Amino acid sequence: MSKYCPSCGEELVDNAKFCKSCGMNLENMEANRNVGYNQQFNVPIVEKDHKVAIIAGYVLAVLIPLLGIIVSVYLLTRNTENAKRHGKYVLIVAVIVWIISFILL
Repeated sequence: MSKYCPSCGEELVDNAKFCKSCGMNLENMEANRNVGYNQQFNVPIVEKDHKVAIIAGYVLAVLIPLLGIIVSVYLLTRNTENAKRHGKYVLIVAVIVWIISFILL
């Protein structure tokens, strides 16, 4: 059974006294485990901000609406609210530019 650091969630080497990732002192961890404490840890979830895709989406929505729509679909499928919000805006801009370009032609 693998052991994990209660601070950062890094997998621990057998008989480790300190976590190799965060440096937490692990000597008291075994004593706490024997007393019956539940060893759980929270690993922070790092979300991407998708800045490059958002900027590219707006630029492409204005210059090449079809590619803007493709980028907007990509942004809409991401798990962050910021990317989904910008995905909607990019889609709206791309469709409006596309409609205007058809009217002017």
